[in-house]
Amino acid sequence: MPEKELRALIRKADTGDIRAVGQVWQEYALVREDRRKGKIWASRAIRVGDPHTMVSMADDWMWEGQRAIDKRHKLVFYDAAIRLLENGYRNRNMLPTCGPGGSNDRYFYIANLRSARAALATASSGPSSWIRSAGRKNASAAYHVANHYFWVELDQSKRGQWELRASELGDPMYAGSVVDRRAKSDDIRDIVYSLGRADEIAKLGDSWVQKAVTAELRYRLARTRHFASGKKGKFVDPNCKAA
Repeated sequence: MPEKELRALIRKADTGDIRAVGQVWQEYALVREDRRKGKIWASRAIRVGDPHTMVSMADDWMWEGQRAIDKRHKLVFYDAAIRLLENGYRNRNMLPTCGPGGSNDRYFYIANLRSARAALATASSGPSSWIRSAGRKNASAAYHVANHYFWVELDQSKRGQWELRASELGDPMYAGSVVDRRAKSDDIRDIVYSLGRADEIAKLGDSWVQKAVTAELRYRLARTRHFASGKKGKFVDPNCKAA
């Protein structure tokens, strides 16, 4: 951004605007690649808990965890991601339900935090106990295994297999949203089933979490039905459009 615009943003951040702090960090760290100022503003963003910045920083640690060979390093990286996301959770109401491109940023924050926690859990113990539990039709366990084979032990074949199983069992994160393409009717079936699994949605957190997850599932269902009907072009969430 132009220097004048950046100075104005810094003044805004200095008045206590949490989002502005994160935007200044983004400019220095990601755009200008100024390591010194990036670190200064990273500390400030962490201190105030800007949730947008916490997502970006946590994502970097998750990728570090995926690349790491040593289990001890993986655990450190996943834990760092969790701490950042938990830090930003206090300001969760800053996250829009209709973000850029119509994305439900509240849902994706929840999904990122759950993914980091699951990666830490399976990296610590291994996936065996989760696989056994998934065999007893435990949707959350199937989610953990699918997540494991992406973040902890990258295996796209197993990832696809377990994402499909988690979707079929009604896990909210994977219902109708799997990496392997399949019939839209199968996606619709799994999303409808997941929406009916209030018990699984309730396991994810409080009413704020449940509302965000339910909104995402309804969006996913509307979008899938839209394209299943043969319609082309970009799907626009009517709720976002109204907002």
